[in-house]
Order: sequence, then structure tokens, then C-alpha cells
Amino acid sequence: MAMFVGVCGTMSLCAAVSLDLGHARAMASGLRHLNFRCTACANCCKELRVPLTSADLGRLVAKTGRPASELVDWLETDSVDLTGEPGSLVVLEQASKPALMTLAHRGNACLFLGLDARCAVYDARPGSCRLYPFDLTFGPRGGVRRLRLLGGTRCDYARDGHNDPHALREADQQRWSEHRAYLAQVQTWNRSQRHRLRFGHRALGSREFLHFLSVASEATSGNGS
Repeated sequence: MAMFVGVCGTMSLCAAVSLDLGHARAMASGLRHLNFRCTACANCCKELRVPLTSADLGRLVAKTGRPASELVDWLETDSVDLTGEPGSLVVLEQASKPALMTLAHRGNACLFLGLDARCAVYDARPGSCRLYPFDLTFGPRGGVRRLRLLGGTRCDYARDGHNDPHALREADQQRWSEHRAYLAQVQTWNRSQRHRLRFGHRALGSREFLHFLSVASEATSGNGS
């Protein structure tokens, strides 16, 4: 899955690629990247967009008490590159093409980026944020086979941190489990939407989609149809 989509050029968005941040040299295993430490530069919160799952959104609604429609932005197909990952795109009435549900940005930064450059919903942040910037591959026995850092933005990180590979594996497993469940929901929704269109009915909008996910809370504003 694409953990993030980031600015690619001036107008379009592309999938954030897996490479070493800054000028670090790649290593065979990449285990030295476990010493990554965030310095709260907040560049990732400004320059990258975070695709959401229904589980991500449910946690954010529960944490903030805000309607789900206020927490998401919709990026249409032409704006994102999800090569090999089309299953996350949602068919909506108000979008001319299938759209990707992402964490909302306000003022050119994540909605939850505080004035102190800290995340205001840190304990409820999306799964992709929990793993950023790590891109891991695990072996059959659960050990780290390869570890890389995601690019797509300039990261002013330090190299004196201590990250637990077991905690990263658990976070990665949870993210993938939630992602697969969300893909199944999107597939069911899109099949229903195409069925409606085939029989001359209007497609439903983002407000109905959020209710379908059962995380809408009170979807009375934002991107509803």
C-alpha cells in the first residue's frame, strides 16, 4: 500500500518512494536506520498526504468528537499515483473520477499539526503516521529483512534514536490488517455504486460513504453530497 502521497512537481501528487532520507547511504539490511529520531521539523506533516482507512478515521472521530467529514480531504485519480494499488480509490457522486480518502490539510499542513509543530492527536494518529518514515520487510520468522526510510520530503532527523523492531513489526501488521479490511469495504461500496449507475440511479456521495464506514459521527458538513 502507499503509506503517503507527496508533492511531485508543482501540482500533481505521487506515491512517496522508499529511499534514504537526506543524504544517507543505503545498507544491505538498513538496520542502522533504527537509530532514526524525529526532531519535530514537521516537514512530513506539511508536504505529504496521508491515505486513511476506516480504522484510522474511527480513531480520529473518537479522539476529537468531530464529524468525519471535517477530518478528510478527497484527492481525485488524476492527483495521485497509486500504481498497483487502485483498490483504495472510492467512487463518489461529486468526484468526476474515483478519489482517495486522505487526512485533511488546512493552511498547507495537516489539520492536526499544532503551532508547536507537534501532533495534536498523537495517540490516535493514522497507522501510516505511526510507522513513518520506516518501510520494512520482514522474514518468515518475523525478523527484519530490510529496512528503508521513506522519501518524498526533506526530513531534518537525527541519528541518536532507539526504535524497537518488534514494536515496528506490530505496528506494520496492524496497519496491513486495517488496510486489507478497508480495501474490502471500498470494493463492496464501489460495486454497489456501479450497480446503481448501471440501473440509472445516482451515485452516492462522500457523506453516504462515511456513514457506510460507520464512522461519520455527525457528517453534516465538509465534503458531503
